[in-house]
Amino acid sequence: MATTSAPLPESESQPDQIRATLAFPGGREGIDPASLAAFQSFMEPGDVTGGGDPLRDGVSALLAQVPCSRLQVGFDPETTTLTVKGHVPEGDLRAPVLAALRDQMGADITVSDDILILPRPQCGALSGIGNVGLPQSTDQITNPLLIGEDTHARVLDFVKDDRLFFDITAPDYAAYVYVDYFDADGNVLHLSPNQQSPLTRAEPDTALRIGTANDDETGLRLFIGPPYGQEIAVAFAASEPLYEGLRPLVEPAAPYLDWLKSRVAEARQRYPDFKGEWVYFFVTTAEE
Repeated sequence: MATTSAPLPESESQPDQIRATLAFPGGREGIDPASLAAFQSFMEPGDVTGGGDPLRDGVSALLAQVPCSRLQVGFDPETTTLTVKGHVPEGDLRAPVLAALRDQMGADITVSDDILILPRPQCGALSGIGNVGLPQSTDQITNPLLIGEDTHARVLDFVKDDRLFFDITAPDYAAYVYVDYFDADGNVLHLSPNQQSPLTRAEPDTALRIGTANDDETGLRLFIGPPYGQEIAVAFAASEPLYEGLRPLVEPAAPYLDWLKSRVAEARQRYPDFKGEWVYFFVTTAEE
């Protein structure tokens, strides 16, 4: 019995596929050439020139030159919007960054402002945290729509008399988790471990409560009070304990971070399979 089959459809040519990928919403007619170039740079990084990408390199340099800051941009091709996230130490530094990005993006890409203010010395503490020897998340390596340093994981908002508590998730490997709160006076408060919250080995991807939500929970009980402002909390995870015993509940941040750096280096030498990471949270406190 003979059978026949319908002819196979012709495959779409590669140039047409590329043009479809790079299609600017609403078409190209009348679009600012700078916006078209920026759109292509995000959608097909590395294809703009044979070498580096001048636009992406320019944006990276712009974000990096702001002192005591961490800034990252994310591009949404569906809305042609570039969102600027992260923080700067002073409000006056926000406008120049946004103006420079608008110049680079052209008239047809919207630049959205999601920049927070993290003053000194808290912003400076991030340099010491980054030098401890543990990696931070690096989403921008695999996501071409992101440029810049990774910023805070989320914002924690508190008002007067709130309990200081929040939940985090352990990494995807068994780890010991250390959580520190860096305040406006240049000190660090060890939220975990401490006398009320002993160090334990967290199983992969388990939820961890930092602080206490009510009197029935065990752990450090802290309440929000003055001075109010913007601060950071940092969670360090390590596959092996970094030290024995407990640190003072509150101590100067700079020497502590130097000491922690030496402990991480020692752990790497002692345990060939050692791994760790860190993440930080932007904390805002207010009277109401």
